[in-house]
Amino acid sequence: MSVETELPASEGEVGPRLRQLREQKAMSARQVADLAGVSAAYLSRLENGRVSPTVATLARLVAAMGETMATLFQEPPGPHENVVRRDGRHRMRSRGVLDSQVTPGWATRLEILESLVEPGQGSSGRLHTHAGDEECVLVLDGELDLWLGDDRHHLECGDSATFDCRTPHRWRNPSDARSRVLWVITPASY
Repeated sequence: MSVETELPASEGEVGPRLRQLREQKAMSARQVADLAGVSAAYLSRLENGRVSPTVATLARLVAAMGETMATLFQEPPGPHENVVRRDGRHRMRSRGVLDSQVTPGWATRLEILESLVEPGQGSSGRLHTHAGDEECVLVLDGELDLWLGDDRHHLECGDSATFDCRTPHRWRNPSDARSRVLWVITPASY
C-alpha cells in the first residue's frame, strides 16, 4: 500500500491556521502565549512557519483561545460532504507527525485521524489530557509506545488501546521506521 509521505510546504502547516484563529478571536499574540505558557516570540515563529510545535503545545495554544484542536480542521460552512477522499483530507503537520482527518470536519460525535509518526517523534515528553470522552489508537504499521499515567504500553502492528481522554497520556514512535496509526476520538474534540 502506498502511503503519502510529503506535502507541499504550505499544505498542512499549522502556523497560518493558528494566526487566523487568534485574529478571529481578536486576541493578541502575547495574550495567547501567556495563557498557553509559551513565549510571544515562540508563537510568532510558529505562526510564521519557522518552528513546528508538539501536539501538546498546539493543544495548549488552541485551548488558550477557548477552542479545541478540531477547530483547526474545520471546514468552511457549506453543504455537508459524507465522503472524504484521501487527497481531500484536512492535514496538519507538527514536529515529525502528519495528521490526516479521515472524518469530515462537520462530524461532532466521532473523529478519526490517521497519523504518520516519524522515528523518535510523538506527542511530547509530558503527559497531557484533552476534551472528549474516549480515545482509541490502532497501530496500522510500525510501533508506538503509549503512556497512560505511569504505565507504558508498547503497541505493535495490529495492537490497539482504548482509554478515557481525561487520562494523562503521551505517545512516541520508539522505532527506526515511520509508524502509521489511527486515532478514534469521541466526541470529535482533537
